[in-house]
Amino acid sequence: MSLNKIIVVLLVSLGIASSAFAASKNRELSLDGNYIATDGQSASLLNASIGQFITPQVAVVTALTSQRNFGYTATTIGVGGKYFFFDGFKGDLVPFAGLGIGLRLQATSTDSNHGSTQYDINGGLAYFMSDSTTLDGRIRLLSFNDSSPAVIVMTAGFSQRF
Repeated sequence: MSLNKIIVVLLVSLGIASSAFAASKNRELSLDGNYIATDGQSASLLNASIGQFITPQVAVVTALTSQRNFGYTATTIGVGGKYFFFDGFKGDLVPFAGLGIGLRLQATSTDSNHGSTQYDINGGLAYFMSDSTTLDGRIRLLSFNDSSPAVIVMTAGFSQRF
């Protein structure tokens, strides 16, 4: 076999493989959060994450979270995983679960900044509006390695696979 034929076969193989890889939508960008206002005080959480699917149902996730809760602010950067219980397509409601760990920097009006570790256990449902866009509802348990109390947070958001 000549070198030209080998190059053509390699290029065609690469083209087919890259098309299949692109069609699999192996990344996910998510944005979720909540807002609560009671008695003149407010609390909010905003979470942005990007995930890389290592199988059709398992993603490795990097997240950035910003919290403002009744007198303190915190920013967390973390890593974790997300597991979908089955593949979702347009019209499907798919349960998922996630775990994460992050480094958190917290400050209050009376206390200087201090760091801690944040642990995140979560689960929820993803409604597939299309094969690549979901509306997400999730319950998160956030626990910390300092004196901060653990919190349970319900969030809503969306995800886009690409």
